[in-house]
Amino acid sequence: MAFKKWFVRDKEEDAPDPLKDYNLNTMRIGYLVDYDMETWEVIGCNSYDYDGFVTEEWVLKCSNKVAYLERADSDGEVTWTLTQNISPRQISEDAIDHTLEYENPPESLTYNGRGYTLTESGGGVFRENDEGPGEEFISWSYCDDSGKHVLFIIQWGERDFKSVAGEYVEEYQFTNILPRGSF
Repeated sequence: MAFKKWFVRDKEEDAPDPLKDYNLNTMRIGYLVDYDMETWEVIGCNSYDYDGFVTEEWVLKCSNKVAYLERADSDGEVTWTLTQNISPRQISEDAIDHTLEYENPPESLTYNGRGYTLTESGGGVFRENDEGPGEEFISWSYCDDSGKHVLFIIQWGERDFKSVAGEYVEEYQFTNILPRGSF
């Protein structure tokens, strides 16, 4: 009898704990996560490959809002960024025309009354849902003086631009990560 209890206890200890084993790194399409007192659904899982430096991105949707949660791991130091789409025309300086004329955007920008300075730029390959050969892009990263707020300008092809703005976030700000149940 004790022999059976010993094996049963081992199986129970080895079983995954759904409240502990679900985290931001394990989220997939259909998962739900709470952030800032709202429940968001994961509607996409993408990756960006910057010549061997790969970041992961989860596309989150809540009501009519869409946000992008990006995870970058640089030698064990993980950084999380949460951004939302903005129109490139919302940026005070005409970054698009400047980029087309000079092949680089301005060194500094203003968005929503906040100043941003160019911190890095580079090209890479974007893979939607980590599938296919991917699509090439060029990205320019900006940060404000506080080091908390970020702005990115991404160029796809000759004249297709996208901008996102947001801030650095911490993993603990995201709670109740669970896969959507079947109904």
